[in-house]
Amino acid sequence: MPRLFLEWVAEHMTQKHTVFNQDTCVHVELGEKLALAILEVVFLGRPSCPDDEKYRGECLQGLFHIPEAGEAAAGEPEPSVDEADLRRERLARLKQRLLSPAVQVPEVDGLTEVPDKLSAEEVAQVFKDHVPGVEKLLYRQQRGNFSIKFIQSAYSEGFRAFSGSDMHQHLLWLMRLIVHHGHENKPGAATYLREVAEAFTDCQAVQGRTVERIGLQIRGVALDFRGHLVRLAGEYKAMAVKILAVEECTKRGGPDDYHDPPHMESRIIRDLGSGFGLNSSHIKQAMADTHAESRFPKLVKAKRQAAETRLRALFDTDAWLKAFAAEASTLSAGSERESLPRLFLDWASEHMTEKHILLDSDTCSRVEVGDALALAVAEVVFLGRAGCCRGEEYRGTDIQDLFVPNEELVAKVARAEASKGLVESVAQEDGENEENCASDEESNEEPEEESGEESGEESD
Repeated sequence: MPRLFLEWVAEHMTQKHTVFNQDTCVHVELGEKLALAILEVVFLGRPSCPDDEKYRGECLQGLFHIPEAGEAAAGEPEPSVDEADLRRERLARLKQRLLSPAVQVPEVDGLTEVPDKLSAEEVAQVFKDHVPGVEKLLYRQQRGNFSIKFIQSAYSEGFRAFSGSDMHQHLLWLMRLIVHHGHENKPGAATYLREVAEAFTDCQAVQGRTVERIGLQIRGVALDFRGHLVRLAGEYKAMAVKILAVEECTKRGGPDDYHDPPHMESRIIRDLGSGFGLNSSHIKQAMADTHAESRFPKLVKAKRQAAETRLRALFDTDAWLKAFAAEASTLSAGSERESLPRLFLDWASEHMTEKHILLDSDTCSRVEVGDALALAVAEVVFLGRAGCCRGEEYRGTDIQDLFVPNEELVAKVARAEASKGLVESVAQEDGENEENCASDEESNEEPEEESGEESGEESD
């Protein structure tokens, strides 16, 4: 991800140097303002900050290449009104399925104990060998509070925040697995260790999520093609949660040490995770986050509904499809057997009638997935059939004829959608009744004053 991020920065930002730390310029360092602006550009198209807001002395708005309103992508014809409406309907239906328990990264079983075979000094040396400047990294920018000591502690003892929970041993073993991978100079060690080191400049909630993601990558947990798409959807759901967490903390006067986005993420994941199909491991970690429980009240009724609506809006289905298309198009002779590009070809052999249509039309030497095909593939995977009209073509072939529909999945999705519609109808009626009752009660009660004070709390 860090390398892809720098490539994104080169294309979408006017001053690439602003993403590096100011002292040494050897590692990426994102302040909260810049991180939020980047997420907004990725998912919303532009940052929402005031025109005069600055980051390191530069106009924050001016750091990004923002397309003019209505500007179309180069080389892509504007769709007709009917086509645009149909595409929006298809994307909305696909999003509804993606943001459901039916599309969820499951918890991984089978991790065996990883012993601590390195001393604290050896652990530090592994990171120093692979991550230049790691010894200067600070925990949450606190002067003199170096991240390396927390890395050493996590390797030997685990994460204090998860002590006593089911996640403690799981994360401890994954942390050791990552360090041993680096100690043995195995492929990707520098990238993995750098991501872990950067995570240790933030709180334990961030550390735990990063260690699990990288640890499972190193373990090489096998996925099929659908599993890769679910994994990618999980990443985009997590990004949407991050944005929502920052927004919620901002409403409360943060972000600050108390109104902390990573712990707000845990609150959101605890309350909305199961219904939206957020990663199972993230839900488990969030349930063990005591700061999320003590600092932020549970999302209920109107606040929960507002958070659900906002989370759906923040999940960018179009961006997810483009990410899938981009990853699928990276197929090369060096692509691993279990990679998304190779598994996509295997899937196409079974579910598509004309596999050659995946190759670029000029040279037929590389995979090229256009927007229309990417959407149709995702619909077949998650809904059972492409949602386009008969007659819509991709490179001269009717898209409907390109795929073998999964009628069993089509019926299953139809039942789920019908059930969801009934539940939402009942919930809406219940909500209206609750509002009426609340209105009646308020008219007979004196308003109560709310205390604006909050008790202090040690940060993790």
